[in-house]
Amino acid sequence: MTMPCRDVRELLDSYLSQELLVETNHSVLRHLESCPECRAELDARSHLRTALRRAVRRAPDLQLRPAFAGEVAVRLQQLPAIHEPAVTKPATRWLALAASLLAAVAVGSYYFLAPAPASQLARDAVGDHQNCALRYRLVRAPVPLEEAARQFDSAYRLLLEEPPDNIPTAVGPVRVTERHSCAFGDRRFGHVIMSYRGHVVSMLMTANDRAPAERDAIPHVIGRSMNGLSVVSVNGSRHVILLVSDLDTGRLTELSRGVSVPLMRHVDVSLRPEREDRFGAVRAVVPGVSASRLAGAFGVSQRWGAIPSMIAVSSNTLKEGFCR
Repeated sequence: MTMPCRDVRELLDSYLSQELLVETNHSVLRHLESCPECRAELDARSHLRTALRRAVRRAPDLQLRPAFAGEVAVRLQQLPAIHEPAVTKPATRWLALAASLLAAVAVGSYYFLAPAPASQLARDAVGDHQNCALRYRLVRAPVPLEEAARQFDSAYRLLLEEPPDNIPTAVGPVRVTERHSCAFGDRRFGHVIMSYRGHVVSMLMTANDRAPAERDAIPHVIGRSMNGLSVVSVNGSRHVILLVSDLDTGRLTELSRGVSVPLMRHVDVSLRPEREDRFGAVRAVVPGVSASRLAGAFGVSQRWGAIPSMIAVSSNTLKEGFCR
């Protein structure tokens, strides 16, 4: 007997945050496999989380000042030690409470605004590889790449034809067996499943939340090996491409150089935001030319960078919500 919908929906946010016990997590998964309504609710919450994170990260007025956490730490150190709560003055108690709240806000803001660590990204990639490429036990059905490009990220459209079905590399030929978009937790991927010398290899493309200094387009291993699976990452300006497989890390890194690096270079060039500026300049000189015709002339999509209207959140709306 599976959990009732009411109980599952109360746990969905904890499920997305990977805070549930293993047994509870399995119970939620069993329910989601047979309940389309709860799967739709999970999708909606996942999309909202992603949109909120992106909106907050892109709003300069909502960024945490780098010195804020240090200021809170200094204030906490300056508070007198409280050894006897019974004789503590009310003002001191309120000051301590206020300092605790400031610390909680600082930590919470950092957690909300900070990008997902590489280890978490590696876990998500391994989880998606296991559930989709190896076991096909996805909670949410895969989405065709063209549909995913319209709904989530226009970059997924590039995966319709790249990498090619048969890829010659320095370490041997690779064959593509499947292309789609899928999700693990609240992380959405463009997923290309490949076969290499009897091994299943997942190539996963997702949004790059890392700092600019980490956008190097050089293959590097991230996270620790989990269940015999390793992850090699290539970071671009807006996306990251991950290879996941049970291959040894040396071979997987070489495979990444032949598959992920060329694709990442194409992604960065194809989605370069300067091309959008060219459209505006051309339209100013030649009035009446539609954006779609210009997009066709430049060979790029006008949907680049679009967030679905149903979940778009402006910085002003967020500020109003935080100030209430």
